[in-house]
Amino acid sequence: MFEYTTELIVDLYYNHDMSQQEIAKYLNTSKMNVSRMMQKAKTAHIVETKVHLPFQLDAPLCRQLEKKYGLKNAYVVSSKQKKNSDLCTFLGSVAAYYLTTARPNGKVFGMGVGNTVGKVAEHIPMLTTKQVKVVQLMGGLTQVNSGNPFSITQETCRRLSAEGAFVTSYAIVEDPAMKDMILKNEIQQKGIYSLWEQCDEAYFGIGAIESGTFFAESLNKEQIEKIRQLGAVGDVLGHCFNEKGEFITTFLEDSLVSIPIELLYKIPKRIAVAGGLPKKQAIVSVLSSRIITDLFIDKETAEAILNYDSQAC
Repeated sequence: MFEYTTELIVDLYYNHDMSQQEIAKYLNTSKMNVSRMMQKAKTAHIVETKVHLPFQLDAPLCRQLEKKYGLKNAYVVSSKQKKNSDLCTFLGSVAAYYLTTARPNGKVFGMGVGNTVGKVAEHIPMLTTKQVKVVQLMGGLTQVNSGNPFSITQETCRRLSAEGAFVTSYAIVEDPAMKDMILKNEIQQKGIYSLWEQCDEAYFGIGAIESGTFFAESLNKEQIEKIRQLGAVGDVLGHCFNEKGEFITTFLEDSLVSIPIELLYKIPKRIAVAGGLPKKQAIVSVLSSRIITDLFIDKETAEAILNYDSQAC
């Protein structure tokens, strides 16, 4: 009988393009034995599989951000293409890639607002899943576009073959009485609040005063200036925070239809997808709040954040 080794089998398979069946016949052994030897090769590290991702992950910067801000996972990425014209699309596609590989079966996803989060939804492949639910984390915007929370939730449901729970009101309503009515008659009775409590993962963007989807589409210039005077530098799901990363009470809270910030903190994975130098200050500040457990960010902005923060200290 032909004397063969594990190394020979994997060499024939990987370097000489022979199938397991062909190898078994060639070496006068069984296909089952070839398969067993292939598995042994992996266990013994004779063969190591490396997947070349469609983007570049900067591991040292990831570890720096994780250590500095107490993140469970930081994904500092750059494109392998020389030109990447749309940062929102790029970051959204990377977040969608990881969502897909994590296998969403049995999870409850909460989806927020913003162009980047909209790109996450758009780049999830059409998957066959089991027992997945998607809940909208805040009311919708006045303009119907891909960054609208309603549109994001709808698209995520379609891509994940999931059951959806929608907030049919706007994010900002006319008065506190209307907000209370929505919370009582829709959020509670339709089970949306219960799904907020059951959320496994929440996806949201980080809004900046100068470049936030929520601010741009929900407030006028006078209101934005008033928010700024109160110390706000950005928002998460409509909840404003100051430079120290403290969530502050503003006039918006009385009319804001959104998951309460204290409930958001209870969701196990709170995933922010954000980047771009105009959002540097907002990202630095909100990272201090520990509202984010997982962050997807571009390399240029990550470097600027670490450098900015060290200079500030």
